[in-house]
Amino acid sequence: MSSERIALSAAAILLLAHVAVIATWGTSSPGPISSDAIQLSLGALVIFTCFGAARRSEGLARSFWRLTAAAYTLWFVAQSLSIYIDLSHTSGSLQWVTNLLFCFWFVPLAMAMFLDPEQQSGSLDSLNALDFIQAVLVCVAAYLYFFYLPKSESPGELAHSVWEPYFIGYGFVAGAFVLRALLTSHRVPRALFGRFGVLLFLSGAVDAMYYYGPGRDLKTGAWFDLLWSSMLLSPLVLAATWKQAEAPDPAVESPEPEKKIHTDVFYLFYPLLVLFMSLRIAREHLGLAAVVVFLSFVCSSARLLVTQHRLVRTQEALRREASRDGLTGIWNRKAILEILDREILRAERDGASLGVIMADVDHFKAVNDSRGHAAGDFVLRIIASEIAAVVRPYDSVGRYGGEEFLIVAPGCGLPETWDLAERVRNCVAKCSFIVGTNSVSVSLSLGIATTTSPAHAERLLQQADSALYQAKNAGRNCVQPSAGRAAIATLGSSTASESKFWL
Repeated sequence: MSSERIALSAAAILLLAHVAVIATWGTSSPGPISSDAIQLSLGALVIFTCFGAARRSEGLARSFWRLTAAAYTLWFVAQSLSIYIDLSHTSGSLQWVTNLLFCFWFVPLAMAMFLDPEQQSGSLDSLNALDFIQAVLVCVAAYLYFFYLPKSESPGELAHSVWEPYFIGYGFVAGAFVLRALLTSHRVPRALFGRFGVLLFLSGAVDAMYYYGPGRDLKTGAWFDLLWSSMLLSPLVLAATWKQAEAPDPAVESPEPEKKIHTDVFYLFYPLLVLFMSLRIAREHLGLAAVVVFLSFVCSSARLLVTQHRLVRTQEALRREASRDGLTGIWNRKAILEILDREILRAERDGASLGVIMADVDHFKAVNDSRGHAAGDFVLRIIASEIAAVVRPYDSVGRYGGEEFLIVAPGCGLPETWDLAERVRNCVAKCSFIVGTNSVSVSLSLGIATTTSPAHAERLLQQADSALYQAKNAGRNCVQPSAGRAAIATLGSSTASESKFWL
């Protein structure tokens, strides 16, 4: 039998035992203590099943269930303190802490509104940590607003004057969960936020019945305790029966990302709560209100700075991805052509020369056909890195086509461009690629073109491309200029040492 089935069976037995305790002892001893102990056991089962649901989940769902477990852990601590107070007959500050935890146990769960549905790791990052600090400030402000300032008829309990704002805030949290479920297009957050939105609404309704309705004058051990137990049984069933749906096939279903203007509104929830409660606190303790508002402002500002920093990094990554070739890491076709246009304008402005080298891998199709496309990709990556290592720091290398490379060499006339092309050709020709147990040798054919007068990029590329075809017709593994005779160099003409690469 699975642990979830065991937890559900244990919860059913505890619920039956609770009915028996209330029917037998009621509010008479040992009824109240037994009733609290049964609810404490149900709370432990809720925490256990929430962690189990987190282990079976990924991404947002994992973080959601962890936050749910944290929320019910606060409730568990409050219930434990309540039992201790009843047994030891103590009160004072411990009673304040107990009732504060009972009233605001759901604060960690409310943090789930800030979770990103695109999150894959399921871990809580620095933004979640800042949200947690903000939640702590909400608890501090709530303690001052609901417990410290009002005069209550019973120590540690909510004063009648703050019942209404408390339930308005509780209903706001439940409504935010339902709204998040309606706004999202993702199945997992829709299911989680929808179900727990209803659960929080029902829990708030039970609280309202305790303060306003038939439970107001009842003591622990009365029939009303069964409603509390049912509010514990509901999340237990949700957690025990939770099964995250498998990711859909992107080709079949690709949900649109949530609109940021919708989700970003939820990040204002805690600061607005702190500000609202601080307005009431400031009437009697301006200093306390100022400290709480200032700390909340610091958290909100830190969150904004972290978000801005991540946005800048994302923009830089997108810019790099848009300009770099995904296979080789050098400039892609669009980027290298933009660089060529820019260098042509600079050469015209400064009256300098500009060299362009078009390089093509010889017999590359044979490498793909005989060794496979993985070997071909490996060869292209090594060739790109070798070319980038040979050229000058201010030269630019880009992947012009499938196995074609374009080199832009500022300040190079025909002799300098020719010499650079020869160094590139010789470096690649001396590379030996070990694929499996076989050695594969590759070479480059290169065509060069230069200009010192106003010219268009298309014309310069056409000249380099024509020279490249001349190099192919001249026997490959050589350099040909756009005008003049070819400069053919064989593999044996260089004294450079051979480089080997293994796949």
